[in-house]
Amino acid sequence: MNFWQRIFRLKKKQTQVNATGRLNAIKMAKKSGTLVLVAPATGQLRPIKESHDEHYQAANGIMLIPNGGNLMLPVSGIVSESTTEKLIITDGHGQGVTMTLVGQGEAARLACYGTGQQLHAGDVVGTANQKILAQNSEAVRVYVVWAERQIPTVRFGSVYAGQNIWQSEDDFNDKQTDD
Repeated sequence: MNFWQRIFRLKKKQTQVNATGRLNAIKMAKKSGTLVLVAPATGQLRPIKESHDEHYQAANGIMLIPNGGNLMLPVSGIVSESTTEKLIITDGHGQGVTMTLVGQGEAARLACYGTGQQLHAGDVVGTANQKILAQNSEAVRVYVVWAERQIPTVRFGSVYAGQNIWQSEDDFNDKQTDD
């Protein structure tokens, strides 16, 4: 396969990821290595500046208030550090992406992984207790923070676990011109 065929094949795959829902985006990320960003849980995805946690308000990332159920890894990468409250991944661009749970200790927890273990976007990495979250909807917040780079353009609002939330610049520009 020559250079141009690889370029056009990657562009086609990214277009497919933008046009697909949860399962196809995750499947494509695992098979082809295409970078995707999936919602870490079912709930409300919000800009991180809306956070009540002062530590995260100036951070470079997104915040999700989960409804319960499975917690999924938002990006593919290699595990750098893992605890029941924090998972740090080195993504395909070589930068650190931190997924952190903040709130009541028994409401949610992450599984622990070994350093150097490879995980994919959409892998189930934890759980959130629906009973506790039904009583207090903001008992847990999931933060996804990028170490260096600006975050990708994402779709905020209601999301389901594993949904592709990456909004390409082309999609964003098309919506701007339609308005």
